[in-house]
Amino acid sequence: MASVTVSPSPVPSLSSTSTRSAKPWYVRTLQSTVGAKFIVALTGLALTTFVIFHMLGNLRVFLGRDAYNSYAQALHQLGPLLWVARGGLLACVVIHLGLALKLKKRNLDARPQRYVVERTKKASLPSRSMALTGLAILAFIILHLAHFTFGFKPIATTVDVKGEPINYRELKDPHWRDPIDPQATRHDTYRMFVEGFRDPIMVGVYVVCQLLLGMHLIHGVRSAFQSLGLSSPKWSRLLDGLALGITLLVVGGNIVMPLSVLAGFIGNDVHLP
Repeated sequence: MASVTVSPSPVPSLSSTSTRSAKPWYVRTLQSTVGAKFIVALTGLALTTFVIFHMLGNLRVFLGRDAYNSYAQALHQLGPLLWVARGGLLACVVIHLGLALKLKKRNLDARPQRYVVERTKKASLPSRSMALTGLAILAFIILHLAHFTFGFKPIATTVDVKGEPINYRELKDPHWRDPIDPQATRHDTYRMFVEGFRDPIMVGVYVVCQLLLGMHLIHGVRSAFQSLGLSSPKWSRLLDGLALGITLLVVGGNIVMPLSVLAGFIGNDVHLP
């Protein structure tokens, strides 16, 4: 009878084991699939919460120039706290997108090609497009910041009804007077909003980006609750309805504002001194 030689299984060295255990907890969390999904879910819900409140604040544009400019002025008066909040949002975006793309790559690398094809046939379009819509949203954020927040000149400069160039960052509210300092001025955020959305091309870009955001939200919100362990057959319909409701609220609210400017329902008086 032939003899069979069995090679012993490799045993990890003590140095490699100690190296893994010596890693900080947050590194081990980020490197594990479960931990990464948990953090993607938390950052996703945090960003969704911001998007909702950002949209609700911008709806003040329907209340007129003074209401919208007062809202913007109150935000700017937060001073350093505003930049801390912006830094936190930026961190959430970077962590969310970075880990999501890492998980996507890890998932694709671990699957046989045949399984990928079979799974894709059953997956919905929003779930298959999460990576692409996420990158599109990142591009939209950069455009949005360049358009309004930082006033990047090629994007945030237009021509008014008199044919004169307008830089959004230099607009001042002509009707506001500070009761303490008569020389003080405040930014005319209302006019900036209106002038920015009088361009049909820019409105079209915003509408398309909001539809892509909706695709991302309707699957992302549902998946976030699942990753946090809050999903069960009992709550399935409720969570599906919540994801749909949030998506319709955000997308509908963000689309109706630029379309209202383009249709003339908002901002008929912004060219007046």
